[in-house]
Amino acid sequence: MRRILIILTIVVLAIAGFFYYDHTKTKRDEAQRQMFDVVMTDKMRQLYEQAQDRSQPVKIDIHDSRLTGDYKILSEFLLSYWIKNIDTRNAYLNQLAAARWNHFLDVKRLDADRKQNYQETEQMMVTVRQAMLNYQKQNTQNKNDALVQLKALDLKQDLKQPLQAKLEQNSNLDPENSLILNELKILTKAEAMFEMLKKYEWEAKGNQILFKNDVQVKQFNLLFQDVLKLNAKINDQKEQNAEVLEQAL
Repeated sequence: MRRILIILTIVVLAIAGFFYYDHTKTKRDEAQRQMFDVVMTDKMRQLYEQAQDRSQPVKIDIHDSRLTGDYKILSEFLLSYWIKNIDTRNAYLNQLAAARWNHFLDVKRLDADRKQNYQETEQMMVTVRQAMLNYQKQNTQNKNDALVQLKALDLKQDLKQPLQAKLEQNSNLDPENSLILNELKILTKAEAMFEMLKKYEWEAKGNQILFKNDVQVKQFNLLFQDVLKLNAKINDQKEQNAEVLEQAL
């Protein structure tokens, strides 16, 4: 009987010890989760500020002594992934700037380039399309590389699975891929406008391009309005990207 009481006492103490450990562990996990939110808010602010300067790669310390365990691993993984994506996009935007893509519809430029058989604009179109396709490919590669890395991480499943599902989702739903798809649509519209400029007679009047035929004017204006709508959509997507990143956590 005494032996049974001793065994029961040991079992009760073991159970009590487990629940104390579990309670302590839960409190510690919650504290780390809260600290994770603090750290990521701070790091994302740094990322946003540095992303505005395309003249150099993002340079922030992904390590933070305030985090330990799974949340430290998760934080460093996410920051590395986002830094890579930011650097990839900034390099792409620098290519577009070098090609003078934002000056495509500059009437004075087009009028001068017309006298040179549109050599500058022809090269611009080739360079921009290649830059966009390369960016789309690299963006997909970044995501695939991150997915491989994530699967290899020693991370709790309740943290790993939602993020893995996010990376594995259809590429058309990915915010960055959705962005480049709309940019490619703008390029397609611009190419159609350029074909009209080469095919039909037009004159420059101030900041306007005037065709002689009303049908051509209407067609060109419709293409231009489509470009404006796509640009507005892209700007909306950029504003939503920060919220999309937070939802991935």
